[in-house]
Order: sequence, then C-alpha cells, then structure tokens
Amino acid sequence: MTTPIVQRPGARQEAFNEGLTAAILTALTLAWLLSLWGLAPGPLAWVILRVTGTVAYAALAASTALGALIASRFAPSWLARAVQYGWHGLLAGFALSVGAIHGFFLAVDSQFAQPIWRILVPGATTFNPLWVGLGAAGLYALALVFASTALKGRLSRKTWKLLHLLAYPAFVALSLHGLLSGSDHLVGLYVVSGVAVLGTFTLRMVDELGKAGRPAPSR
Repeated sequence: MTTPIVQRPGARQEAFNEGLTAAILTALTLAWLLSLWGLAPGPLAWVILRVTGTVAYAALAASTALGALIASRFAPSWLARAVQYGWHGLLAGFALSVGAIHGFFLAVDSQFAQPIWRILVPGATTFNPLWVGLGAAGLYALALVFASTALKGRLSRKTWKLLHLLAYPAFVALSLHGLLSGSDHLVGLYVVSGVAVLGTFTLRMVDELGKAGRPAPSR
C-alpha cells in the first residue's frame, strides 16, 4: 500500500511564484536579445526601461518608508513583526533586482544605447552622465543595504546600522536619477514617495530623540 503524498501548505503557491518568476525572466531575456539584434518590435527596450524604472522606484520608496517605521515605535501593531520585516526585505530585493534590469536595458535602447561598462561606472555614460550615474551609484548603495541584511549575523551592530542607513542616500540619488534623466511625467509619484519617506524618517527621528531623552532604567 502506497503512502499518499501530502503537499505541505504553501508549496503550490511557491511553485506558482517560481514559475511566474522564470517566465518573466525568460521574456525579459528574449526582449533584451531581440533589442540587441535590432529585431524588437517598436521601442520595446524604451517601454521596458520606463516600466522597470517606475516599478523599482515605487518598491524602493515602499521599502524605505516601511524600514523607517519598523525601526521606531510607530510600526503598525496590527501587522506581525515577522511580516513587517519580510515585506521590507522583499520590497528591497525586488527594487534592487528590477533596478538592475532597468539599467541593463539601457544597453539596448534604440536611442541612447550605452556599452555595459559605461552603465556600470557612475558618470561614464555619453548622455546625462551625472543623473544616469546617480542611478548606478544609488543601486550600488542599495546593494550594500541588502547585503548588510544578509550578513547581519556577521557584522557588528554599528557596522550593520551604518550600512543600512545607506538606504536614505540611495533613495535620494535614485529620486534625482528618475526626475532628471527620465522622460516620463511622474512628478506625482516622486512627490508622494518623497513625502512618505520623509514623513516616516521624521517619525523615526522623533522616536530616537525620545529614547535619548528618557532616563536609563535602574538596575
């Protein structure tokens, strides 16, 4: 008599997520190659550049704002801490991954195609070198933030915190990159994102100042 195979909870959802991710990556790889070979229909690379840039920035803003809340007493109490940290890390990783895809599609853009090395070196592109370079620099800073989370157990508390705080200059750099090198009219997105990040950062600072002003507990 054979024992029936019982699928663990969530296995089907995980399989679906993995399949969807593989399908998206395959489609993006095909689109990149078609654009490289000049076989892509219309301004395909341009469209993907805009979509990936917008999605990555929105995820970065959400992750940065959520991270500031988690670090303060203003974190939403109705959401489990594990879930908060999970979403914070997921959004940061998603922003980093999609941001990298965004950068590599600049290499096959029909108007402003750049060699990969120019994209990777901040300030080396032949158009808008400062603002495009800020995008690369911001993405590198975000990569350090993400790496600091993965290596948290091996880093001192001070080092981890310093690396994690790079999320704020990364957000500023990528905001300037999007506003001053992009051609989309998405000022509203940048305003809402800036207000959200500035607001949550202010709440975090208020909480930190409150902790500094409170007397240390007696032993």
